[in-house]
Amino acid sequence: MIELRNASLGYSELIVLQDVSLRVEPGEVLAVVGPNGVGKSTLVRVASGALRPLSGWAGINGRALHELPPAQRARLVSVVPQASNLPPAFRAQDVVLLGRTPYLGWLGSEGELDRRAAAEAMERTDTQYLADRRVGELSGGEQQRLLIARALAQAAPVMLLDEPTAHLDLRHQDRVLKLVRRLVAEENLAVLLALHDLNLVSRFADRVALLSDGRVRKIGSPQEVLAPEELADVYGIRIHVMPNPLDGKPLILPAE
Repeated sequence: MIELRNASLGYSELIVLQDVSLRVEPGEVLAVVGPNGVGKSTLVRVASGALRPLSGWAGINGRALHELPPAQRARLVSVVPQASNLPPAFRAQDVVLLGRTPYLGWLGSEGELDRRAAAEAMERTDTQYLADRRVGELSGGEQQRLLIARALAQAAPVMLLDEPTAHLDLRHQDRVLKLVRRLVAEENLAVLLALHDLNLVSRFADRVALLSDGRVRKIGSPQEVLAPEELADVYGIRIHVMPNPLDGKPLILPAE
């Protein structure tokens, strides 16, 4: 379980979010939503331990993240960024092997266990056929699945994803988020997901945290949070929400 308690988040003296309290349990996806610049990526950085709260507490399984050595923290929390920052000359299998870095000895070389973990992660994410391809040759969807494979090879019980569907077409968005849901079910992962698309959030999240004006405005199920009055106030436009005819989940449409 990863948790923030009454945390103020930001950089130096700039507070981006304040009084943030939330937790992500094993086996669930908590999606963080809100307008551009509201602090979704900052929240992910704090939850990863890369950024320490200005006040309050951020921890995993009852231990403060900043007190954990980096290697130990990396064994507990993996991060899936947007695919646009991958080095194009790397081979796909080398990218996935980077997920084993927290487990390497002082010589820093991978062993058979690491190579097997990377191979299994690539098989689970259907990226094994890309093993010898250069990253620069891959599509955006392939690169994003590669980053999920890297996180899976890391074998951490918490996975953080920062806009994993950015710049992906509809088919790749669907494949990536279905893969995340499958891994949550099979590995009992706790997943924190920062996402713009509210209809994807409605389909794939168990709970939603809505950020607005520097705070967590509301946390609850998609049906509770993705309500017209809440969204209209946060996004500044009229919103129409109706049951999706396919699954009954909220379908969010601009009303003007």
